[in-house]
Amino acid sequence: MARKEFIEDSEELRAVIADLKSKTEKTEKTAPLPETEAESAESEEEEFPPESYDEDSFTDDSFGEEIAYDSFEDRINDTIAMDGIGEAVTRQEEELKSRQALERASAREKRASHEEEGERQRAPKERRVSGKRKKKKDDNVIISLEGVSKSYVKGVPALNNVNIKIRKGEFVFIVGGSGSGKSTLIRLLLRELQPTRGQITVNGYRVDNMWRGKIPKLRRSIGVVFQDFRLLHDRNVYENVAFAQRIIQTPAREMKRNVPDILATVGLAGKYKAKPEELSGGEQQRVALARALVNKPPILLCDEPTGNLDPRMTIEIMNLLDRINQNGTTVVVVTHNEKIVNDMRKRVITIKKGVVISDEEKGGYIDEDY
Repeated sequence: MARKEFIEDSEELRAVIADLKSKTEKTEKTAPLPETEAESAESEEEEFPPESYDEDSFTDDSFGEEIAYDSFEDRINDTIAMDGIGEAVTRQEEELKSRQALERASAREKRASHEEEGERQRAPKERRVSGKRKKKKDDNVIISLEGVSKSYVKGVPALNNVNIKIRKGEFVFIVGGSGSGKSTLIRLLLRELQPTRGQITVNGYRVDNMWRGKIPKLRRSIGVVFQDFRLLHDRNVYENVAFAQRIIQTPAREMKRNVPDILATVGLAGKYKAKPEELSGGEQQRVALARALVNKPPILLCDEPTGNLDPRMTIEIMNLLDRINQNGTTVVVVTHNEKIVNDMRKRVITIKKGVVISDEEKGGYIDEDY
């Protein structure tokens, strides 16, 4: 009996299975297939609309990627500084742009430098040589007056727009009548006066605007000989010359060597113990020359050095000045002695009423009525 029931059950089960299979095949045959992926997606959206999603029904694996991303961002936000990742990245980008800008500027500067060097190399050879000669000539100027004017009374200039350049080692006469401005010029070079207008340079010193504390240093580089000699009458020849050395604090050992040497140069070695009143006018002028030269200045200014001398002594003094000039000293002689100017044939600058009217190499004396 039991066997019979089992068989019946099996037959009934098989019938049920067959019926289910038949229904399934029928359904597959009659169900329409989606024509495109878009239609399939629409079908899925209709079957499972977004609003019907139940978050609890999905596992972490369903949105693993999104959960991992949110988690990472949360972890970053918990650990970064308060100013945030965006500002840090912005700063890095700005630093990078700044470095790039500096590199571009440096590259442009290098290109400009190369182009400038190329221009110099392509410049004509004659132009470069000319520039060098000009620079050498400027370096050789030891006395320069540029647009110099000096007025004692307003509207009455003793010198008016004077432009003079004297080179190292030159012998120059400055001539003109009384009141022409010659003595004013000497006093400006010695910084006894300041110009009303213009620039004066002497042996590298700007004289026109010089601070008072530097004036003694300027004057030590200039030897000066005056018409009236200006000797110390209470001292002998040796002491008059040594006085110039004591001013610059020359050591006694050097002084004992320098003074006899310069006295021998001017021809007074045998009269070193004589007082000024025991000497002739020419000899006194020689003492004044020795005193001006003992410190070996590069410039010698002589203001009417032969004004009180007879013709024979005048020639001797001028020959001595010529020898001093040949040894390298720049000599500037202010005079109105027409004969010595015409005889020596040196450079002659003529001043009339404060204005330079002539400047000639190997020139001669120009009459005041010129």
